[in-house]
Amino acid sequence: MRYAIFSDIHSNIEAFQSVLKEIEKLNIDKRLFLGDIVGYGANPNEAIDMLTTHLKDGYTATDVILAGNHDYAAVDMTDINYFNPHAKEAILWTKEILTKGHKEYLKKLPVTIVVDNITLAHSSPKEPLMWHYIINTLDAMENLEYFNTTLCFIGHSHYPFIIESDASNRINTPKDKIIKLNINSKYIINDGSVGQPRDKNPDASFVVYDSENMTIEFKRVPYDIKSAQEKMRREGLPEYLIDRLTYGR
Repeated sequence: MRYAIFSDIHSNIEAFQSVLKEIEKLNIDKRLFLGDIVGYGANPNEAIDMLTTHLKDGYTATDVILAGNHDYAAVDMTDINYFNPHAKEAILWTKEILTKGHKEYLKKLPVTIVVDNITLAHSSPKEPLMWHYIINTLDAMENLEYFNTTLCFIGHSHYPFIIESDASNRINTPKDKIIKLNINSKYIINDGSVGQPRDKNPDASFVVYDSENMTIEFKRVPYDIKSAQEKMRREGLPEYLIDRLTYGR
């Protein structure tokens, strides 16, 4: 089975369109989305529609869909007072733009699930509604006991990485683009971000997991950043959020 795992579209449909086109080329069996459809960008309603619509080959754009903190914030299911001022301004704008139907849809989404013996979470398996970040090996070690599968995929931080706990409980951080998994290890894998990369690479990010070959591949896809920025500017969204797309930070 080949899985495409992606997250953090953040209302950036230019990036999402490019990712979907790439996924269609890759002989993918299932598409798993780890949350944050909305927030930051200019097309929240369109992003939800693209994520849930049927593609021309008969598949849905996504087989599993989680909510992220921005999704829940847009429907008053999480507090936005901890958001930075730019994110808060964008989510308040998003709340005004979202249709009633899309708001009801976001309210029904889970924040974590186990599918095909794979743990999926937006932020972390530990206290997923607290929106903790996993950004280093210490964070990962705190979370390893909170899932019982070999693999746990997350989003939220917008930084793609893989952290391995091997059979001797040693922590490794493989850096290869394609990583061969060890059946005796346990992994936390961040797929990066489709619409708001933060690792100084502006290209959209996602992951391909091949369960037969036991490999993880990190994928990057360029997209029309200027078009996304122009729409954000027309809607009066914060200039900081617009500029950061250029640099992937």
